[in-house]
Amino acid sequence: MEDKNRERGRTKNSDRSGKRNGASGVVIFLAILAILLAIGGALLLRQVLSARYEAQITERELAELTVQRQSLEQQLNDLNARYEQLSSQYTEMEGMFNAERRRVNQLRAQLRGDAGGSSGDSGSTIAQYRQRIQELEEQLENYRLQIEALEAEKEALSGENAQMRSTLAETSSRNQELESKFQEMQEQLEKASILTITDLEGVALRERRRGDQETNKAKRTDKLRICFNLNQNLVAQPGNRDFYIRIVNPSNEVLSISPDNTLEFEGETIQYSIKRTINYQNTAQEVCVMWTQDEKYEKGYYNVVVFSEGKEVGYKLFQLE
Repeated sequence: MEDKNRERGRTKNSDRSGKRNGASGVVIFLAILAILLAIGGALLLRQVLSARYEAQITERELAELTVQRQSLEQQLNDLNARYEQLSSQYTEMEGMFNAERRRVNQLRAQLRGDAGGSSGDSGSTIAQYRQRIQELEEQLENYRLQIEALEAEKEALSGENAQMRSTLAETSSRNQELESKFQEMQEQLEKASILTITDLEGVALRERRRGDQETNKAKRTDKLRICFNLNQNLVAQPGNRDFYIRIVNPSNEVLSISPDNTLEFEGETIQYSIKRTINYQNTAQEVCVMWTQDEKYEKGYYNVVVFSEGKEVGYKLFQLE
């Protein structure tokens, strides 16, 4: 009997010990699970906060780019207004100033067209626009200085001529002085004799039996027509003048039939697409050239630049859809 009682006691103690061990295991499991959940929650919170921070940075960058674009557009508006004022004050140079206004307006149109671009390359794009605007402003300042010099020269010549008429005794020395002054004036006139163009345009044409039809679709384009008006210039010497038309496709490739079709521009050798020699007789005339190619025309923006006598005289941007 005593042996049975001892055996029952040992069995009850063993059951209690097993229950305690089981309860301890559950507690440990729950503790580990809680730690894992806490770590997972912390990692998820970190990802959410990081994504929110990146979104805020992107939004701030876009806002800053918008402000920069608005500032650049205001600069272009100011340039356009200043050229417009010069055109009204100096009508003899109106064609040249209007050509510069078109370059300003074309750059402004490009700036507005790029406003919806991604921020990945917007920093470099803004820098390019800023460089172009700086070049336009430098050109305007150069014109202003030339005009001031011409005005001062005219005033000086006017005063000297009046003095010459009142002091005939000094004719000999005065003639030499006037000859030097007129030589300087001649140099200024040579600058004014540079030919200018207006209304430069590029049009895509589709060949039909009843005649060519204009189109804006790249897949329907068979050839390109480039036209511009060669302005009247009574100062320029009449004779043959070479005009070089440079067409750049949306892949930034110059359309050219030969690698030997090159010209010198600002110390560099660049390719051109078409050369046209014009017999200029100081009167305005329209000039048109055609470009054809075997390859299909790409979609996108085409740049047309016209050069004459080593200078850029026209720029146009048009699009094929």
